[in-house]
Amino acid sequence: MGPKVTVPLINNLHDPVVIASRDGTIAEVNQAMLDLIDASRDSLLGKDCADVSPLDELRDLVTSAVLHKVRQKQKLNYRNLTLEATVTPIVTDDEIKHVLIIIQDVSAYVNLEAEFLRKNRELIISNTLSSAFITSDNIDSVFSDLLEKALVISHLGMGWLMLRREDGFNIKVSSGLSSEFKKLIESGGLDPVVEKALSSGAPLHVLEAEDTAEISHLRDEGIAFLAIIPLRTGDEVLGCLVLANKIETAFDFDLASLLSLVGNNLAMIADKIRLFQVTQRLAITDGLTGIYNARFFYDELEKEISRSERYTTPFSIALFDIDDFKRINDTFGHQAGDDALRSVAESMLAASRKSDIVARYGGEEFISILPSTSKDEAAKHARRIKESVESARHFLDNTVELTISGGVSTYPEDGSDAKSLLYAADMALYQAKAAGKNAVRCYGRSK
Repeated sequence: MGPKVTVPLINNLHDPVVIASRDGTIAEVNQAMLDLIDASRDSLLGKDCADVSPLDELRDLVTSAVLHKVRQKQKLNYRNLTLEATVTPIVTDDEIKHVLIIIQDVSAYVNLEAEFLRKNRELIISNTLSSAFITSDNIDSVFSDLLEKALVISHLGMGWLMLRREDGFNIKVSSGLSSEFKKLIESGGLDPVVEKALSSGAPLHVLEAEDTAEISHLRDEGIAFLAIIPLRTGDEVLGCLVLANKIETAFDFDLASLLSLVGNNLAMIADKIRLFQVTQRLAITDGLTGIYNARFFYDELEKEISRSERYTTPFSIALFDIDDFKRINDTFGHQAGDDALRSVAESMLAASRKSDIVARYGGEEFISILPSTSKDEAAKHARRIKESVESARHFLDNTVELTISGGVSTYPEDGSDAKSLLYAADMALYQAKAAGKNAVRCYGRSK
């Protein structure tokens, strides 16, 4: 018998609960579990889950939860009940010694869903799909939820959601695909099939067994039924939902209607997600220059400090200020000043790496976070930006020579928190201004 685990509170839970050691030995159960399987507590303690129904169906799930250290779920059929088991690894001192198994009876939900689908299919599809967007606090998980719900609604076994990109389509999420088939789709191997479906203008494009047998990629994956559902908003195609089965599926009016309803609702949700992402981007973007704003910069700076502290790597920040910006505004007007700000932002982006965070710090000041960058490297980078701005001779038809000055500070030698790093960069910028402007200085160095 494994070590005894006493968790009295689990008897207060209405759902069946089992605590098992990582090798599957039952260490504790609650009364709800005993009632579910008509067993006594003494008969279960110390027994292997593999010898107890329906726990015997969870062996692979327990192994996966322990191996990946993440919660796992699986549906079970037991005594005419539909159950959902959740296996959660219990981490103690960075080691998993036990798992928590909670079993919920979802039979009522499954039966109710089937009844609602029969009585009011359109309403159920709309509510079910919309809930993925409305209730999620992680926009990246919404598409996964949408696909899973679409598969449940359609009773099909596999599928993927593709969004349009400039050079074709990109798989956002998938379910039930082999790794080789997924790679094939990602490389554009099925783009001709998808493009043909979209170009037809039809709300639904279906390939049945005799059709899929003629397409080698589908035949090799064993697909006997495939439905391509364009996701349209107005005249624009956002992407498509592809649902498939490895067994022959009768395509009739009911299925066609169901898939069309799924597609229509999914298209509306995808459009809402796109608008939501635009709104999110605007919230962290400076409206004039199009680069990140100060609020986003502060958030990223704290993250970079935490990351660099964890991995003991340096990073730098570079603070820039447009030289004689007030003179540009006073002489040529505020429109010219706005043009100058946009010109500097464009030059900074062009001279920066993809990993750098470039933001408008406020007024005529700009700032960059340079991950994994030493002070010497940051100084070179800052001078490259300065030269990029200086070389933009097109500004105001060459009537103004636009220049910037910069100050560099580095974590952790110049400060271990945001306030001290920003102070150091500001002092270095002050030195650059005092040196005659159009210059870059590093904190703690004379040049």
